[in-house]
Amino acid sequence: MSPGWVLTILALLPLLAWGIAAVVVAIRRWSRRRGDDRTRRLRLARMLRGGDLVVVPTSDVDLPEATVLAVAADAGYRLVGYERADTPLRRRVGVFVRIGGEVDAVIRGVPTPR
Repeated sequence: MSPGWVLTILALLPLLAWGIAAVVVAIRRWSRRRGDDRTRRLRLARMLRGGDLVVVPTSDVDLPEATVLAVAADAGYRLVGYERADTPLRRRVGVFVRIGGEVDAVIRGVPTPR
């Protein structure tokens, strides 16, 4: 093999790596979207069983926002907002707080006894 071919192959390796990364991202997205609407609602309800503050990646849930808000309200949480851009390398996450919890009181500006 001549040095020209070796340099050509080395130059194409980053493109190959980007292609492999794109395939991996696509497979991860496809695998998270499995299940019907009821299954995804149940998965979100299980994620919301945590503490006073819960961060849920939106790509893990893959439900309409109205459905997410309804499931969160049933679980006793409210949506504070979204954090981060929804890009292939940085997923957007929803930030939820337990209604009436300590974090919710601090966000609303209600003094809490210590």
